[in-house]
Parts: sequence; structure tokens; C-alpha cells
Amino acid sequence: MSDDAITLDHTTKRYADFTLDVTMRVPKDRITALVGVNGSGKTTTFRIILGLAEPDAGSGALLGADVTRLRNAVKRRVGAVLADAAFDAVFSGDDVIRQQAAFYPDFDATLCRKLLERFELPVDKPMGDFSTGMAAKFRTIIAMSHRPEVLILDEPTAGLDIVARGELLDLLRAYMETPGRAILISSHNAKDIESLCDDFYLIDRGHIRLHETIDRLRDDYATLILTDGQAAAMDRSHILASARMHGAVHALTDERRYYEENMPGVQIARGDIDGLITVMTMAGESEHAPMDQETDETIRERNRS
Repeated sequence: MSDDAITLDHTTKRYADFTLDVTMRVPKDRITALVGVNGSGKTTTFRIILGLAEPDAGSGALLGADVTRLRNAVKRRVGAVLADAAFDAVFSGDDVIRQQAAFYPDFDATLCRKLLERFELPVDKPMGDFSTGMAAKFRTIIAMSHRPEVLILDEPTAGLDIVARGELLDLLRAYMETPGRAILISSHNAKDIESLCDDFYLIDRGHIRLHETIDRLRDDYATLILTDGQAAAMDRSHILASARMHGAVHALTDERRYYEENMPGVQIARGDIDGLITVMTMAGESEHAPMDQETDETIRERNRS
């Protein structure tokens, strides 16, 4: 039996002005993030995995089942929260609970009500009256309440304050205490990703540009902030991408210590999700930044198990 909850192999979706071509895997017992700017292809990827959009080429599997032919028996093993999805505005929390219990045999209404009470979410109020933050919490709790094997979460903490975000992330950590489960999540909050996830994929313009573990991001990645002279003279063998920003060249590396030892005095910012996304995205947009001609050759996907 495969140890992967989700696999995509050159899964392709073509639109008039955009092409998605994604290869990635989400192992069981792992929390994996898909990160990137708006419009990079995250939600389309999630929709393909859930069988809501059919790929034009390539293959994909969710819990071992072809994503183009997902049966209800497979769908019941998955919990999902999509940023552009919502329950009927006239439904109350009680209505949603009854609806979910009818579709999911393992739906735990008692657990659901306890979690809703913990987050101070009413069950007698119409969904249309919920704030953005309330709706985000409600959808995630509903998705968890049938104890799925896989959670697919598109911006689950959007609209939440810092306290509510922390509580929701704690719920997701508790969910992962059961062996064999997996989470695929996207979030614009880099700190959430860095504190919750094991690894991440960076998607840009429909393509995966990088796969890395959070531990290695913290330990080995950095952004070098260089003058033109420093950029021209530096050893480029460990540079993944670069872009001109704010009057300097920002160069992304996965060998921070090498440049600390060999370029003393150069400004170095420790690696984080925000810095990585910024440089990788700007490098793709720029046609004139120093070292751009080497960008495609030096961007390397990480396939860590």
C-alpha cells in the first residue's frame, strides 16, 4: 500500500492564459503546504485533487484512487475547505450538521458541537450572518468532524485573529496525532506554515519551482542582499534565484553557511517562506536582474521523503 495520501504526476490543466503543470506528493503522517502568490495555481491544484476539475493531461491519485474517478467511498475519507466555497447562506449550523451526518457515516456530531462551542460559533445562526473569520473556523471544524484520513485546506486561517489562528493550528496538530493521516494546506500567513508544516512546495505561474522541508529552510536557506559589484563577483554555484528589489540584488541560496564564510560583511537574511516566495516570484518576472540567465538552471526541486 502506498505511503502517499496524494500524488500528482505532471497533472496539467490548460486555460486560455494559464497552464497548470504540477508534480508533487503528500505522504501520510505529514503536513505539507502549497505556497505561492494569488493566481499561481493553488486552488486549481486543490480542485483537481478533489475531483472538482478534470486535468487535461498527467495523472493524480487521492488515497490511491484516480482523481478523475473518485467514488463517494473515497470522498468520505477526505475533509476539504476551499477558499471559494461556502455553505448555503440560509443554513444554520444545525442544518449543516444534519447535512454532513447524512453524507458521512462517521460524522461525529458530538465532537462537532463541542468544537463549535469552544470557538464560540452558534449553531442556530444562518451562515450568511457569519463573519469571514467565523465562517473560516466553521468550515474547518466541519471538515474535521467526520475524522477524515486527509484534510485539504485552502486558506483555513483567513480572517482569524492571532488567538483564533493559534487555536485552529492546535486543532490541526491534534488531528495529526492519529497515525496515517495527512494534511495539504495553503496559507498566506507564512508563520502559520513554518510553525505547522513538515515540508512545502512553492508554486509559481502554474509550476512547482521548489520543494523543501521546513527544517532545511530554517537551517540552510538565506537571502543575500548584494550590490551590483558583489553580485557580479560572487560564486553563483549555490544561488537558486535572484531579483532586483529596492535598489539591490536579492539572491536566494540554500547554502547560507557557505556565503557567511566566503562573503564576510555581506548582508544575509535568514530563510523564511515570505523571503523565498518574493525572490522566486520576482526572479520569474524580471528579465534584467543579474544572474537571471542562470535562474532556470539553478532552481532545483527538492524531493524529500
